[in-house]
Amino acid sequence: MTTPVANKNPDDASCERQLIELNAALETLIQIFPNVLPEVFREILLRFDGESRLEVAVDQLVKYEHLWVQGRWRPQIESIGTRDTVDATKLSKKDSFRRNSYKVAVKAALLQEFKSLSKSAIKAVLAEQNHSYTSARPILQGIASRNWRHSINKFFSRWSRRTDDEAEKHPFIRWTTSSTNGTRIPTLRKSGDDELDHELDQFILTPLYARCKAQQEARDWDVALRTNQDEARNADAFFECECCFSETTFEQITICSSSSTHILCFRCVLRAASEALYGQSWRRSLHHDQGLLRCIAPAAGNDSCEGCISQDATQRAIIQSSGGSQVWLRFQARLAEEALARARVPLLRCPSCSYAEVTDLYLLPGTLRHHLKTDRPFRTLSFLALTLGIFPLLSVYLLLSSFVFEFGTTPTPAAVIRQSLSHLTQSSQFPTRFQCRAPTCSTLTCTACFKPWRDPHTCCDSAAVELRTTVEAARTETLKRTCPKCGLSFIKDSGCNKLTCVCGYTMCYVCRQGLGPEEGGEGYSHFCQHFRYAGVGRCGECEKCDLYKDENEDEVVKAAGLEAERRWRKKQAFEKRPQGIAEEGGEEEEEEEDNANVGITGEGENWSVQGLVDWLVRNILTTSVRSEGSQLGESL
Repeated sequence: MTTPVANKNPDDASCERQLIELNAALETLIQIFPNVLPEVFREILLRFDGESRLEVAVDQLVKYEHLWVQGRWRPQIESIGTRDTVDATKLSKKDSFRRNSYKVAVKAALLQEFKSLSKSAIKAVLAEQNHSYTSARPILQGIASRNWRHSINKFFSRWSRRTDDEAEKHPFIRWTTSSTNGTRIPTLRKSGDDELDHELDQFILTPLYARCKAQQEARDWDVALRTNQDEARNADAFFECECCFSETTFEQITICSSSSTHILCFRCVLRAASEALYGQSWRRSLHHDQGLLRCIAPAAGNDSCEGCISQDATQRAIIQSSGGSQVWLRFQARLAEEALARARVPLLRCPSCSYAEVTDLYLLPGTLRHHLKTDRPFRTLSFLALTLGIFPLLSVYLLLSSFVFEFGTTPTPAAVIRQSLSHLTQSSQFPTRFQCRAPTCSTLTCTACFKPWRDPHTCCDSAAVELRTTVEAARTETLKRTCPKCGLSFIKDSGCNKLTCVCGYTMCYVCRQGLGPEEGGEGYSHFCQHFRYAGVGRCGECEKCDLYKDENEDEVVKAAGLEAERRWRKKQAFEKRPQGIAEEGGEEEEEEEDNANVGITGEGENWSVQGLVDWLVRNILTTSVRSEGSQLGESL
């Protein structure tokens, strides 16, 4: 007797095979044309069929690139921060072709969440965002916030016990009450698709659960502190802080390392650490040789105490405060930054985080040679003459600096030149493509221009061109609409807001609602029918869309451009700012330290004597390293 085996549906197997082929072709196109947005490739691959669709797509892009792309170029800077940097040559999940089961589940979830919006509007937004739930949800939230039903619900929600957090009101979030302490715990209701469940768990449930856990831990900590204080008060076991003279419990105090053993409460330790990190007392509040916080209790004779507070006590005092984990990380990063600066070792730094690598090179004696550049003789002679004129002035400046600052902190002219030659050797021997090895960063950077690496990489692009490209891409993305039937993307240049795609699908440009027979055949009656001049003011008799103009279009485009410019300028400032240094203070003291060290670390971003000499050396000399075989042959 044979047992029948349940075979997989042939249609599902063929769809899965076709999806794999489409994603493989899409990834290949992204590697060939990394500067084009992936949505262009999806349109081309869906337009052609057969085994040779990849070859046809490449041929079309090579011959008619401007017709297919139509300004949809990948912006130069897509994200800010250390964790959002994306390699342009790799296919991300949100840009790949989606399974039909995922599309159906996402559409059902959004229809259940945004009941005030029409189905055609949700379909249009999903088509624009490649049916990605995490990308379409914020856009639908913005559209729903302008709906009249949302305004009415917000008005009546003032008298009801409702939260303003959209995640807590999500239809797939269920709240259960714990039987032990009575707290509310969020759980996820299954959507029917594993991929969508993973997105809901990652972007909705996990942040919500972490916030609830943090709030519960904060409440438990307050209860524990009050209980501890009540027990200490009943047992008369309070200790007096020798800085603020307040009474506190044994668990909230520490002592300094001096012979006086001053007692300090954690509140005073936290204030001293915050003032050192964000204020003007970094140099006098820390023992820089040990990397410890100095004791702030007054000593006999109005002198300062020479003791220090242990690192464990400082960490406990900072961690207990709100946001203490991030403050402690910044405190440690600044200590590490200062230690590396005092060590005066050549470093290769990641511009997105505090990670750095030592770039010392060991070369055999006689293998390194420095030569004058001969490819452009006139340019080399000009820089050589400039160097001969500037070098006496730099020597006088360094000599005077050695008397102004502490002796030994200012390098000699010979040391500055040796450091510049070392920087030149490192730049010629180390690869230009640098990858950060920090687990929370892992960004790819160009060591020449300190910009995020992108294949193909163009070093030192014009800042104006880069800013213009970023702003134009953001404005284009705001005005773009996508047909939910055929997936074609387009931008309205002129005419009315009733758009008709080449496939026959009609939709409203303002709210993205479908106007064809399959959506009810509303047609032009979807728009305002009251008489007024085209584009002048807003109708006061109805809430329908305007046929000829969206009153918010100019404001939306302007806001998108300003937001893109703000993010671009923030990214530029983030890349140029040394990591681990506090933003809110300490500028005067940091500037004094930089003058004392005269740019020995060779960051290449801050203007200093070392940076000036490096610039001159790079334009005059070139470096070559002879191999051991050639050196042995010359000796023989």
